[in-house]
Amino acid sequence: MKQIIILIPHGVQTGGPEALHQLSDALIRQGHDARVWYVLPSDLAAIDQLHRNNGLGPDTALRLQPRPNTVADYEKYQVRLAEQIVMNADTCVVLAETYVHWLRYFHPCTPMVWWLSIDNAFEYLSVQKINLNALRSERVLHTYQSGYAHQVIRALGCTRTLPLSDYTPGALASEGLPKTDIALNANHKVLYDVGAIAARLERENQCKVHLIRGMSRAQVYEALGRSKLFIDLGNFPGKDRLAREALMRDCCVFALDVGASRDYVLPEECYYKPDQVDQVFAGARQLMTQYELYLALSLPARQAVLRERMVFEREVAGLAHAFGC
Repeated sequence: MKQIIILIPHGVQTGGPEALHQLSDALIRQGHDARVWYVLPSDLAAIDQLHRNNGLGPDTALRLQPRPNTVADYEKYQVRLAEQIVMNADTCVVLAETYVHWLRYFHPCTPMVWWLSIDNAFEYLSVQKINLNALRSERVLHTYQSGYAHQVIRALGCTRTLPLSDYTPGALASEGLPKTDIALNANHKVLYDVGAIAARLERENQCKVHLIRGMSRAQVYEALGRSKLFIDLGNFPGKDRLAREALMRDCCVFALDVGASRDYVLPEECYYKPDQVDQVFAGARQLMTQYELYLALSLPARQAVLRERMVFEREVAGLAHAFGC
């Protein structure tokens, strides 16, 4: 019987690790033997030493130190801890893009790379860390979360590909909150002066602007629930969660037209080129006065978020079939 081992960074709470937990949960519910190895940075040095000493040959059993999940938000996902990795073709190893340079250690296994936040992989794709021909091998399955990721891995010469998205948990719109505000992504992925942008938006629209950074999940949900518009001028390395959470709270989205932002299928009027950011202010004034119209135009994007779980379950079944499970 095939066993699927999913590597997840231990104690990290971002969209990527949550997607990996969703994969574990779906595989287990679909009846497959999926196991999780919560990985620490120190594990890389240990496994590399074994590799250099020829300790990871075919049918070798790599003993693991089982570590429990420490992120409360992930407790809703089913997880079984891996105790070993048997180095043979019946072991399917799932590597997120930030572990792509670990591919060399699992040569006897059936490997899969899940390209979630594609930009995060670039530092691991240097010739010092990986031979790209290892990625181009037909024995490596590549799954992509976004159309942007698919384009990049095809450009790298990876031809054995499958879609594998994720889903927005608890995708229900907030109720009972007055819609008067604007929310603005203010995290490190935004190069623009978010303070100046927020000040101008507040001045021109006579409303409060919530800067989304360093907030708890509940605080983010409340800010989006109170906002008519969420503006994200980040680089969209993958299909980021914030825009989808905004849509499910009846909050329209303006996005920079880069990376994976086109995967949100927003109205054309809601995309802005990097050299057209000044046009966001005119767009915001228009939306704040015609919110109901923009909300209606955003219906296909909101429906796409509602369908994510159904799509994901089918894609996971397709992945299991590709693994030969």
